[in-house]
Amino acid sequence: MVTPILLVTPTLSEYAAVRAAIADMLPSGNVKLRTCGIGADAVRSLCGRLEDAAGSLRGIALVGWAGGLHPDLAVGDIVLADVTQNLQGQRIPCTVVPLPDAKVGPLLTVSEPLLTPESKEAARGSSALAVEMEAYPLASWAWTHHIPFAHARVILDTADESLPDLGNALDPFGRVHPGHLAWRLLTRPRSIPLLLRLAYRTRVLAPILGRIARAIVQSWPTQSL
Repeated sequence: MVTPILLVTPTLSEYAAVRAAIADMLPSGNVKLRTCGIGADAVRSLCGRLEDAAGSLRGIALVGWAGGLHPDLAVGDIVLADVTQNLQGQRIPCTVVPLPDAKVGPLLTVSEPLLTPESKEAARGSSALAVEMEAYPLASWAWTHHIPFAHARVILDTADESLPDLGNALDPFGRVHPGHLAWRLLTRPRSIPLLLRLAYRTRVLAPILGRIARAIVQSWPTQSL
C-alpha cells in the first residue's frame, strides 16, 4: 500500500509554487498536496477532513512564508523547525529533515499577523527564529496521530520590517477581494509600497518554496521517525 507524504501550504499562491516543483512526483501517489488556508481555524478544518486518511500518511510537511524574528535572518532565508510552539509556550517536536542552507530552530505560531517591528520584537521572547500562523495546530494533530511532522518556511519579511494591514482584503486562502483591497489602499495609502514590496517578494521567492518542498520529499526517511 502506498503511504504518501502530505505536503501542506497555507495559501493558494504557495500551493502553486510547490505544485510547479513537484508535479512529476504527484502521479505516483507517494506525495499528496493540500492547501489548509490561513490561521488555526483553517488548519483545524483541514485536520477534520484528514481524519479518515490519518493511518495511511507516512508524514506531513508544512511549507510556506514566514516573518523573521531573529535579527540575523534575511529575506529569502530558509528556516526549518526543530519544534513548533504557540504563545502559551507549548512545544511540539518536529522531524528535522536534511535541508541544505536551512537555519534550524523553533518557529512560533501566532493567531494574528505581526505587522510591525515592535510586535515582532515582543515575540522574540519566545526564542523562535520566525513567526507564522498555522503550524502548531497541525503539528498537534500529527503528534496525536503519531505522524511525523516537518515544518519549513521562507522568510518574506525581516524582524525590522512592517507589513501592510490587509484586513478583509484577503480570503482564508490568500485570494484578493479587489473591492476590499481598493478601499483599504484608498484609506491607507502608506500601505501601497509595503504591498508592492510583498507582492514582488512572493513572486521572486516562489521557486524557493518549490525547491524546499521537493527537497523535503526526496530526503524524507523511508521509515517513520
